[in-house]
Amino acid sequence: MTSPRLVRRTTALAGIIALAIASAPPALAAASDASSPPVIAAYSLAAPRSEVPSGLVARAVVPGGTHCPALRVALSADRPDHVMQMTVRPTPARTAPAFDAITVCTAPLPVGATAASISGVVVPAAMPTSVDRLALLGDSGCRITSWQVQDCASAEAWPLALIAQSVADERPDAVIFNGDFFYREAACPAASQAMCGSSPPPIAGLPFTDSAYGWIADALLPMAPMLAAAPLIVTRGNHEACYRGGNGFFLLFDPRKGTPDTCAPVSTATGLVAADTLPTPTYAIDVAVRDGRTLRLAIVDSAGGNDNSVTSFAAIQRPAYVRAADLAQARSGRETWLVTHRPLYGFVTTAFAQAGQPFNPWGSMDQAAAADGLLGDYDLVFSSHMHIAQSVQLPGLPGQLILGNAGTLLDPPTGYPLPTAGPQISATPGYPAPTWGWVGVRFGYAMASPQTDRGSWRITMKDPDGETFARCGLAQRTIYCRDRA
Repeated sequence: MTSPRLVRRTTALAGIIALAIASAPPALAAASDASSPPVIAAYSLAAPRSEVPSGLVARAVVPGGTHCPALRVALSADRPDHVMQMTVRPTPARTAPAFDAITVCTAPLPVGATAASISGVVVPAAMPTSVDRLALLGDSGCRITSWQVQDCASAEAWPLALIAQSVADERPDAVIFNGDFFYREAACPAASQAMCGSSPPPIAGLPFTDSAYGWIADALLPMAPMLAAAPLIVTRGNHEACYRGGNGFFLLFDPRKGTPDTCAPVSTATGLVAADTLPTPTYAIDVAVRDGRTLRLAIVDSAGGNDNSVTSFAAIQRPAYVRAADLAQARSGRETWLVTHRPLYGFVTTAFAQAGQPFNPWGSMDQAAAADGLLGDYDLVFSSHMHIAQSVQLPGLPGQLILGNAGTLLDPPTGYPLPTAGPQISATPGYPAPTWGWVGVRFGYAMASPQTDRGSWRITMKDPDGETFARCGLAQRTIYCRDRA
């Protein structure tokens, strides 16, 4: 049965999206002066402090062909309106006309900022000084392929906009989004026009599937409340591989300088081909936790690799985990989570078994092999990729939390027996058999709050309306979840 709250919010969101398609939502169209361009989206991304001393960079997406707006920042009582000119983030080379409809603008937020806005749109001004509430989610886009179509017109079938509003209502101190923004990888099939008829199709002749209009539909508009709520800490998912949504990801959501061309197509004698999907450099984001603790997030790019078996890609991926292990070395007062899109030990449904083929219950085998023996200093591995909520415990290893349920079509609801052996990677030391696992196949997100002891967190699973459906605890590198009674 559809809840009255869902009906009310769906009706309101439908009106907002309709208005956005026509121009821009009123709040986003507000400008601080007549010369400022309208803003399609504005948000703040956590960045390595080696590049941005404040740890935060502001982004604005404006119509293509317009100039970048100013970033207005309050620094102190005597400097309430410090003006910084944003600069253009270069569009990836050889991608025209896919991103011609937008200009992406960027500026580092200065140390000491207490408030910030872009053309009248308020954006988070600083990284939190004391975290009490972290929002966790991943895998959000509306799936459109030639073989499977999600109902993008239904807030129940694709609840990303509802989830984004619920996350904003939580007033989080920061949001960790673990990849897979983009799922509109084909033109809407003729038989599915009622569900996705207005979805922007890929641009013909280009060796990738994303575009400016695709990102506006799949992420920027439905995520708008969440983008305004708190700094974003993001990873790249496999749907942001270079032949899929990688160009838009590095243009819009990668926080680092010099990365827009990471997925730029390669020119060959026969035309453009997609760039190889390779791991980008690992980096860390430090988040101040209450009571003097620090949470280090080691960000590993796991967009590439094979899920079903170990291949030669594992050796290409391994240096990213070696670097992460260096960043995660134990230090007094600091706990560390490994944040990477593909789970290192997440088990899949038996519904994925194919007749006549051996069934591997574990996913992300290349990543498991690449990280083998390098996990000793983590308190938690946080991933998405699988379209469910799941937690898994292997003895002697950090708990694995999986949240890939932020809107993308869910995996089958049944067939998750606990595997009797760990991922088999033909290496030493390898992975032991799991001692415990929990699965919830429901749309939603999670809120994490630190508890008294170092490394101890309460994690609450919530549905699109913000109602709790499960509760988890993390302590001493061990995670445990149970359904709400």
